[in-house]
Amino acid sequence: MSDGSRFAVLDPRYEAFLFAEIGEQKNGMPITMISALARLGFDPWEEAGRLASLPAAAALAAVTALVARISGLTARKSEIPKLSARLVPLLAQPATARVIGIGAVPAAPWWAINPRWVMAACAVAVLVAVVRQLFG
Repeated sequence: MSDGSRFAVLDPRYEAFLFAEIGEQKNGMPITMISALARLGFDPWEEAGRLASLPAAAALAAVTALVARISGLTARKSEIPKLSARLVPLLAQPATARVIGIGAVPAAPWWAINPRWVMAACAVAVLVAVVRQLFG
């Protein structure tokens, strides 16, 4: 039997927190919260959910402790509380998609997301009409 957790839906409410840049490595590459949590051995979405469920003061303390454990971060120890204070409010961001069935779908219809899809659909419809007129 395979592990069903591989197919779990990732909660988009935590994306702002998880993809927030928290600093740079010594080589200049950015570090995001998602990569930091993974380096520390946590499942990023699980940990974000746990942190989001905590009261604000406890979440701030927990995020501060996590950020302090990240190796290779160029931030000074004195900057970590300020960084954590910026990260904690990101845990409460509203979802950008609603979950239906087993996947997340956009809140808007497909054609409202990108007007190029409307143009492509119109072009295909015209092409089908021309082909039918010529060959059918």
